[in-house]
Amino acid sequence: MWRKRLLPKTFADYSAVILMVSMFPIIYWFEVFMVIPQYFGDRNAIYIFHCIISTYLLINVVGNYVAVYVTDTSIDGKFLSSELKPKWKFCASCDCITPPRSWHCNACNTCILKRDHHCNFTSCCIGHYNQRYFIMFLFYFTLSGIYCTYFNAFYVWKYTSLTLSGFLKLFLPLAALVFGSDAFTLQFYRLLCVLTMVAMVAGSVLFFYHFNNICNGMVMYEKGKNIKDYDLGNAKENIRIVFGNRWYLTWISPFVTSELPTDGIHWDEIKLLTSKGK
Repeated sequence: MWRKRLLPKTFADYSAVILMVSMFPIIYWFEVFMVIPQYFGDRNAIYIFHCIISTYLLINVVGNYVAVYVTDTSIDGKFLSSELKPKWKFCASCDCITPPRSWHCNACNTCILKRDHHCNFTSCCIGHYNQRYFIMFLFYFTLSGIYCTYFNAFYVWKYTSLTLSGFLKLFLPLAALVFGSDAFTLQFYRLLCVLTMVAMVAGSVLFFYHFNNICNGMVMYEKGKNIKDYDLGNAKENIRIVFGNRWYLTWISPFVTSELPTDGIHWDEIKLLTSKGK
């Protein structure tokens, strides 16, 4: 189900989304048409091979990003109990009783099923129904960063002198872009190279942190409070809860369907459902 309100809600969300959406095509263009031809030319099989790899990475980065963005993981439209059961709680903002692992998000203005956190870069919360896409976005985002940084390292070194000025232009690319003496285009390319390296580091840290939480059956709140009530004691089963019954295929593409074994509401039955799925 798609979210009803797709526009960002805060200034931080707007800024982060605009940055992400604008950088996807710019980085792809830079790598495919500026960097890779420096190594292999642009009229041979090796270049075409790298174009295919770059396009596959782009499809998975953008596809998973869009899936995170549009997927509704809130309590809106869900049939919830009117009885205050154990671990259920009343949300005054939503004026209803909400299931375990759900929390209210002020930015989204609703309660989120199995809420992990609100992500400014996707302008929505990461929860039960879009966590799979979020993790795969981080995975391909990191993989793309590694791929780009490998080629960019040699590309930018070619146009950077071994002087103090050269290192300043490399490590302070935005300042050099505004105040530097080099051509605007060259310094802009340096900035793109640095951005891909930063993206690689940030993406890898976030991926390993969140994937470790998944393997331990936790969301961020539960990690901070050391709550292990929903850890199935098996990393594979914990992964299946997030990635679905076809978890082993979800890395291929965001278009691969994989039904989740739970509905994000009835967590008391999680271990029973898991035992049946084995």
